[in-house]
Amino acid sequence: MQKYIFISAVAFGLIACGGSNNSKQEMLHIPTDMPDICQNVDFNVDKSMRKECGVKPVRYQAYRNVPMQRHLINPNQASLVKTGNKVEIRFPNAFPVALDSTQVDGVAFSDSKRLAKIENAMDYKEFYTEHKERYKLFKLTIPSDANPGKTNLICFRVPELKGSDRTRSAAMAAQMEVIPCETLDELVAKYAK
Repeated sequence: MQKYIFISAVAFGLIACGGSNNSKQEMLHIPTDMPDICQNVDFNVDKSMRKECGVKPVRYQAYRNVPMQRHLINPNQASLVKTGNKVEIRFPNAFPVALDSTQVDGVAFSDSKRLAKIENAMDYKEFYTEHKERYKLFKLTIPSDANPGKTNLICFRVPELKGSDRTRSAAMAAQMEVIPCETLDELVAKYAK
């Protein structure tokens, strides 16, 4: 009986010592709507900024739905957010727009890449058709992290705000429309001069 107690105590000690691995990096839940001062902070190094920025440690390793975010340079305050297998683009004062994985091919989402903004380009066009229909279009060129020579093109139409100045508030968000870039090029070639 004493032999079994001794063996179980040794096994328990080995499991306890083997389970405490402090070299492993702590998993953190980083919010996607942090203020500007928190966007370029490495929270594994600067732990004092966690509380102010709303960063919390993930308590369960099985929780895999942690959003990863990459900020764009243009438009200001826009970002790509990946949650699980879903990628969406978020613009200020607009609803998130779900993207296909082929539209952001090669863009890496990790803690180290979160600190680096994406060096993207934006081409904005605004014009009227002959029927006095207003178009506000823009094309985002997002470079690939995996293949530096490859770029991703995503085109959008900004919808007109509904309501009047009295009924429309700043809290009302717009729903961006993803359009094919060929359509954008045709409209620009036809109407923008």
